[in-house]
Amino acid sequence: RWRVAGLMSTAAWSTGGLEWRLLGPADLQGMHALHLESVAGMAPQAVKPETRAFLQSLLEGRGRVLGGWSGEQLVAYGVLQHDLLPEDAPRELLSLPPRAGLCKLAGAAVHPTWRGGGLQRWLIQQRIALAGDCAVFATAAPCNLPSWHNLLAAGLMVRGLQYRYGGHARYLIARVPGDTFEGDQKHARELGPEVLDLQQQLLDQGWRGLRPGAQPERLCLAPAARDR
Repeated sequence: RWRVAGLMSTAAWSTGGLEWRLLGPADLQGMHALHLESVAGMAPQAVKPETRAFLQSLLEGRGRVLGGWSGEQLVAYGVLQHDLLPEDAPRELLSLPPRAGLCKLAGAAVHPTWRGGGLQRWLIQQRIALAGDCAVFATAAPCNLPSWHNLLAAGLMVRGLQYRYGGHARYLIARVPGDTFEGDQKHARELGPEVLDLQQQLLDQGWRGLRPGAQPERLCLAPAARDR
């Protein structure tokens, strides 16, 4: 069993258990090392490398970082950031009032030897639970299929397409408590990365990305159902 800050998942890893806890400033070196290892060889179009200073700010109070340990080794972590700069908080796009709670799933890492067992999806679910009644959002590159596939599988939806972190395309993916959006499946469209401009146009019109398409690089977008 995994127990974290009052949260529990009854699933068990077939490869063995991990000890989970919230990380603190003393864990900076291990967190930074795992981050660098997790993004090694990945292009900035797919993932944004974080600075040691940013990770330190998270551990010192800008967020909560859930870490999984195998003995003395940190092998996984997920960030829930609540202290957001105004330009990084998409309140208008999500139709959130100024005082509504908003948190960001601001990065996660899994050691290569622990990949393939569902840790990324579990970390998303646990951070959503930690966020409580707050809306949560994340960004993911269209070319980073595991990232946005995992987020959509957890019940988040693509709400926008932005160009950030040096002008690279990023889906804005969010979950807002009380949101009653229901997609019109009859008019849904599966669109690939070769038509990001069209995806952005539909998202700006209120369509949402609901799931991967029949081809994994394609996103299934749908307008709101008219009769619900």
